[in-house]
Formats: sequence, structure tokens, C-alpha cells
Amino acid sequence: MRTVMTVDDATFSLAPGQDIVELEDRIEAAVHDGGRFVRFVVVGERDVSVMFTPHTRVVSWTEENGDATLDEQAPSIDWDGV
Repeated sequence: MRTVMTVDDATFSLAPGQDIVELEDRIEAAVHDGGRFVRFVVVGERDVSVMFTPHTRVVSWTEENGDATLDEQAPSIDWDGV
């Protein structure tokens, strides 16, 4: 299994072992504070730092890793209906 996250138009495959619940908590705190950078690790042990604000759209999901390539399409979300 792997966890994938989109932030606005960017897609990230999170590094194995990344604690998604803890990451979501840090993102929520950043948004609550009006915005700040949140760091996380993606596949390849690369550190990423993203500015999260109340206007940032984030979707995360898990999928079978297998030999398939990363599906860079987030699940369909109706942002206006949320």
C-alpha cells in the first residue's frame, strides 16, 4: 500500500512509513493558524515543504502499490458541493 496526496495541482507519493494521521494533523493546524509551511517526506527520501493555507485543497488516499505506476489523478471531488 502507498499513500498519495494532492495539494492543489501537485501530486505526491508519500514515503513508506509516513504517518498520514500525524501529517493531516499538522496540515489542519497550519490551516487553522492562517497558513504555514508543513514538511513531509516523499518516495525517494526527498523532503518536501508546502505552504498550506485556508485556500489550499488537499486530498489523500491509499492504493495498492504493486508494480503499477502512480495514478496521478485524485479521486473525483466536487469542491463546490463540500
